[in-house]
Amino acid sequence: YKMSISNLEVLNSNSIELSVYIENIGEELELTSYQCDLSINQNIDLESLFFTYVEGSSELQNEPNYFGLGNIDGPTELTFVSYIGHDIINKKTLVGTFIISGNIDVGDINNFNIQWNFEGAGSTIITGKDFINITNPNNHESVFPNQEGTAVITQINAVSTEASDYSEEYSHTMLFDGITSSSDNTTSSKGRWAVKGFPQWVTIDLGEETYVDNIRLDPYGSEEGISYDCEFYSGTNDNKELINKENTETGRQWSEHSFGGKKTRYITVLITGSEDNTWCDLWEIEVYGSKLTTKVEEEEVVLGEDNIPNEYGVSQNYPNPFNPSTKVQVNMKESGSARLDIYDLLGEKVLAVLDEELTAGIHEVTIDGSQLASGIYIYKLTVNNKFSQ
Repeated sequence: YKMSISNLEVLNSNSIELSVYIENIGEELELTSYQCDLSINQNIDLESLFFTYVEGSSELQNEPNYFGLGNIDGPTELTFVSYIGHDIINKKTLVGTFIISGNIDVGDINNFNIQWNFEGAGSTIITGKDFINITNPNNHESVFPNQEGTAVITQINAVSTEASDYSEEYSHTMLFDGITSSSDNTTSSKGRWAVKGFPQWVTIDLGEETYVDNIRLDPYGSEEGISYDCEFYSGTNDNKELINKENTETGRQWSEHSFGGKKTRYITVLITGSEDNTWCDLWEIEVYGSKLTTKVEEEEVVLGEDNIPNEYGVSQNYPNPFNPSTKVQVNMKESGSARLDIYDLLGEKVLAVLDEELTAGIHEVTIDGSQLASGIYIYKLTVNNKFSQ
């Protein structure tokens, strides 16, 4: 499967809207439940923040029934959860559309970074057939992620370019050489792609899949009022998807065109005509976006002699979501007093699961939640009144 965040849109100065999709990869997917936790790169007073589901927007029978806010693990987190249900996924399907509003800094929408969260109290968990946990962090796409989890939109260098045609004097292969019409080398043929007649296209190879935010063109004669009719595609000229269609701007050197955060390796710019010029003529193309470098480390227990854990700790519970019980693994590097307690999102203790002496080793503990109301809870392990997780 694959889950993705898309259609990020500014509604007004303090509200944005986003959509979450799920799709099958290969065989159809039997989706039985989902708990999704998203973090944003702003520390916000939760009393001034609102996270709402647009009722009826989901294409699932088992639509989101709980959605809330938190910042227990540090960043501001947005959570939505389903009941246990049954949906067959055989195409890209809208899980739901959501609105974030309140005292937020929308600013540049592309820097409003949203990440999938797989750690801490409220993590993302997807269950498939027979309520089996099938969560794979690598199958979740965020909005402009980078290795540190903060949106960084930078200029992306091309590996190569290909064009429909070009004159002997002007070469398309130099479109990314950094020479623009404002440089000292404006007369150099190395900084320009030009060919007579329309339509003409140029394909840019970024070398790897990239979230493309926007494209900037430096068209010939734009400052003097010459405009070109352009279409912007994801993919090569032979296999492409239309992203944007608009004319280049005039009265300025650079013409900026949104690519909407589309994930792609190839970009094709098709110039279909111009009322002001018989030539297809560009000085330079610049691409801005974010490389896909998010890396998720797998959790593992390091064992010492006699298969005894080297550290105290507690595992992610499974299954999750659950009804009425779930299990966790408690790791004891030495014998000692272990206590496992459950808290609600207000920090109130609601259940004592374990309070006893445990020997060194790995212990499976069952959490019985039959007396708890539906919702999100936190469990905490304390060992010898010193270590806690």
